[in-house]
Amino acid sequence: MERVSRRQQHREQNSTLVRQPANANSWESNPRLELSRELEETRCQLAREKSLTKRFQNQEQETRRQLEEAKEKLARQTNLKELSITKEKDIQDEFESLKRTCDPESMNTFEIATEVRNNMKRTMKKALHHEFEQLKVASSSNQEDFYQKIQFERRNNAALQQELEQLRGPRPSSLSFGSEQREEPSTIK
Repeated sequence: MERVSRRQQHREQNSTLVRQPANANSWESNPRLELSRELEETRCQLAREKSLTKRFQNQEQETRRQLEEAKEKLARQTNLKELSITKEKDIQDEFESLKRTCDPESMNTFEIATEVRNNMKRTMKKALHHEFEQLKVASSSNQEDFYQKIQFERRNNAALQQELEQLRGPRPSSLSFGSEQREEPSTIK
C-alpha cells in the first residue's frame, strides 16, 4: 500500500512540473524541460534554414537559367551584327565594282555581264561560307550541350544505382524469391 502511494506521489510531482511551465523559474529549475525547449527551438531554426537554403538554391538555378539565356541572346546578337557588317562590306564592294563596270568607255557589254556574274558568285560563296561557319559553331555548341547532358544523366544513373543497391542491402543467399518451402496441409495433424 505504501508503495502505491509513493508512486502516486512521484507521478503527481512530475505532472505538476510538466503542467506548470508558466513561470520562468520552473523552466530554469528543470533542465530536462529547458533542453526540450531548446531542442524544439533548434528544430524550428533548422527548418527555417532548410527553407531558406531551398529558396536560395531555387533562386540560384533561376539566375543561372537567366544567365544562359542572356549568353545565348548575346551570341545571337553578335552573329547578327557580324552578318550585317559582312553584308555591308559586300554591298560596298559590289557598288565599287559596279561603278567600275558602268563606265562606258572602259568596258563592253560582255565584260559587264562577266563582272556581274563573278560578283554574284563571290557573294554566294561568301554567304555559303558564312552559313557554314555558323553551322560549325552551332554544331559544336550542340555537341557540348549533348555531352554535358550525357554526363549529367550518367551521374544521376550512378547515384540512383548506388541508392538502389543501398536499398536492396545485403541478402542472405537462402532467401530468394520462389524458393520458399511450404508445408503441405496433409502432414499437419
